[in-house]
Amino acid sequence: MNGVTVTTSRRALAVSPSVWGVVTIWVIFRAWTSLWAALVSTLRPLTALEQSVALWPPSAPWGWWLQRALLAPWERWDGAWYLRIITEGYQCGNGTDAFHPLYPGLAWPLTRLGIDPLLSLMIVGSLATLAFLLLFERMAGLDSTPAQAQTASHLLLFFPVAFILFAPYNEGLFLLLSALTLLWARQHRWWRAGIAGALAVLTRPQGLFLVFPFAWELWEAHERDVRLALRDWRCCSALGLIPIGMGLWVLYRALVVGGAQLNFNSPYVLVYSMLISPSAGKVGASHVVTWPWNALQLALVHLWVKPDWDLAVNVMLSAAFVGLVLVAWPRLRASYRVYVLVMLLVSFSYHTGTGHPYMGLPRHLFLAFPVFIGLGKIGWCSRCRLLWTGGGFAGSCFLILLYVLKAWVP
Repeated sequence: MNGVTVTTSRRALAVSPSVWGVVTIWVIFRAWTSLWAALVSTLRPLTALEQSVALWPPSAPWGWWLQRALLAPWERWDGAWYLRIITEGYQCGNGTDAFHPLYPGLAWPLTRLGIDPLLSLMIVGSLATLAFLLLFERMAGLDSTPAQAQTASHLLLFFPVAFILFAPYNEGLFLLLSALTLLWARQHRWWRAGIAGALAVLTRPQGLFLVFPFAWELWEAHERDVRLALRDWRCCSALGLIPIGMGLWVLYRALVVGGAQLNFNSPYVLVYSMLISPSAGKVGASHVVTWPWNALQLALVHLWVKPDWDLAVNVMLSAAFVGLVLVAWPRLRASYRVYVLVMLLVSFSYHTGTGHPYMGLPRHLFLAFPVFIGLGKIGWCSRCRLLWTGGGFAGSCFLILLYVLKAWVP
C-alpha cells in the first residue's frame, strides 16, 4: 500500500512536458527581451538612471545597477504612465485616467512590500503572461491535437509584436482574462465568464466587446433561440457583468477622479465618452473612434504625404496580421471568429491624430489572439517553422530597438 501511495503522490505532483515547455520558453523570452533592451538602451539612454549609471562594467551599488540594466530600459510610453499611476495615483486631467485600473492596482500591493514600482509592474505582467500562455495552449488543444496546440503557442510568441507581453504593459493580463472569458463561456460556466469579462474591462476598454462572443456562446447553448436565451435570466445576468465592469470604472472616474464627462447626445457619442477619457489627449494628440475605412484612409494618406517609421511599421505589421486572419478564419470556432472580427473592426476604427495615426494598431490587433489557434492547425513544415521563428525573432529585436529608442509607439 505504501508503494502505491508514493506512486500516486508522485503522479499528482508531476507536471506535464507541455507545461515545462511553456515555462521554459517563457523564461527564455523573459531573459532575452531584458538583455536586448538593456543593450539597446546604451545607444540612447533616456531616463536619469540610464544616464548616470553605465551598463558596463557592472558597478556598485548593485541594486542601482540591476535596476538600470533590467528595469530602466522599459520605462517608455505606456510603461511610464503606469509607473506614474502606481506612484502618484489617478489625477483628473493629467492623462492618467485614460488607463484602466486593474493592472496598476494589482502591482500596487507589491510596492507596499518595498518592491520597486516598475519591478512590481513587470512582475504582474510577466506572471500574467505565463498564466496566459499555459491557458492558451490548453484552449488550442480543445480544437486541435497537442502538437498543433504547441505550434499555435510557438506562432503566437514569435509574432514580432508579442514582445509587448514582457514589457510593463497590460496586454498579458488582458489576454489572460479574455482567454478565461472565452473558455468559460464555451464551457457554459457563465458566471465565471462574466466575472473574467468584467475584470478584462477593468484592464482595457476592449474588454467591453467580450459581450459579443459571450452572447454568441449563450445563443448557441440555447439552441440558437433568442427567446429561450432571454428566459434564462441567470445566464443573461452573467453577461451583464461585463458592461457593469465598464460602468464601475466610469463611475470611479466621475466620482473619485473627476475625469468622466458623459455625453448623452447620441448612443455613439455616449459609448465614445465612456470608452475614452477626456484627458486621453494628454497621452496622444487626439483619439477619435470613426468608421474603419475613414481611419484607414486618413492613415494611408498620411503615409503617402508624410511617411514616417511609426506609421510604416504599423501598416506593414497590421497588413500581415490581417493576412493571418484570412488564413486562420476557416479553422476558427464561431465565437472566436466573432471575437476576432470585433477586435479587428474596433482596432481599425481607432484614429489617434494626424501626428501618429493608428498609434499602437499592431498591439491592438494582437489582442485577437485566437487567430493563432487557427494558424496552428495548418501543416507547418520544418522549413516554414524555421522561417517564422527566425523572422519573428528578428522582427521582435527590431521592434524592441525602436521601442527602447522611442522611435516607435507600440
